[in-house]
Amino acid sequence: MKKIFKRIFMGIIAAGAVAFIIYTIVTGNRTKFYDDESTIGNTSGNLLNGGLFCENEGKIYFANPYDENKLYCMDSDLSNAKKLIDDRASYINSAGSYIFYTRRNDQIKNDVDALLSISTTGLFRINTSGHGIKRLYDDPTQVICLYGNNLFYQHYDQKKGLELYSVKIDGNDNKKLLNEPAAPYALHNDKIYYTGWNKDHYIHSLGTSGSGSQVIYAGNCTNLTRQGSYLYFMDMEQDYSLCRVPLDGSSVETLINKRLATYNVSEDGTTIFYQVDNGSENGLYKLELPSMETSLISEGDYNYLNLTSEYLFYETFDQSKLFIYNLTTGQTQQHTIEKSK
Repeated sequence: MKKIFKRIFMGIIAAGAVAFIIYTIVTGNRTKFYDDESTIGNTSGNLLNGGLFCENEGKIYFANPYDENKLYCMDSDLSNAKKLIDDRASYINSAGSYIFYTRRNDQIKNDVDALLSISTTGLFRINTSGHGIKRLYDDPTQVICLYGNNLFYQHYDQKKGLELYSVKIDGNDNKKLLNEPAAPYALHNDKIYYTGWNKDHYIHSLGTSGSGSQVIYAGNCTNLTRQGSYLYFMDMEQDYSLCRVPLDGSSVETLINKRLATYNVSEDGTTIFYQVDNGSENGLYKLELPSMETSLISEGDYNYLNLTSEYLFYETFDQSKLFIYNLTTGQTQQHTIEKSK
């Protein structure tokens, strides 16, 4: 009788252990949705510049230019850099325990493992620990923006090209919002702000549900971002000068009357970093608002201006060198991040 009870007891323990393992697997794979429906995964200006750096809760998630732009992380003070996954990443968004990014392993050179993976491109989610990868869309994507519990992204179709789509962060409810390749750099108060592509280059707004489209400003605009209560854009009628307009489109002002290649605006809206590309004054500059004081950071041709709370990261146009500008000290250093396994 004792042996029977012992077997029953051991069976209960074994069944409990199996149930616990199953529960752990199921709950571990269950998507944790954000409580804040206005959660943002990266800044508008960073996404304009490829979304190569993204700060979240004391960590910086980034595409390492010294390792084929594979996804890395480091502490916000630039220490403890390590690789998270062997994916070439861009348009990185991170909030809470997740990272979302565009995978472009088709652009990795001489990497057999990457080229033989099930999907070399697409929209992916991974835990900040580097585990729990999940594919949300498996064809080429470009710009991705996390807003609340949705990802707004440029979805690729072989026949139709790029179109604006949205998908839940768990991969469900994938739907088309707009049949043109609008870049979702700027979202605010359940609106997507974008420049037209097919019919015009006006600044438009669109509800995050895909309805309520309207024109904010009828100009010849590109490279649109949002910071605070302003929309910033490059005016093609003014040879790519930098302008801004309030969210209601009421009045436009020109901030930098020079031909620009790219720009980024600090999170407090007081500083604009920009690359002049007019052939005679090429260099990286900053403009202080509202004093309109301008200063040169570095002569030359640079791109991918990404900001965190303490640093401006920027690269040479060929992405062969990475530089870091300290926002507090105003000092610049070339920075090398060694490959890690």
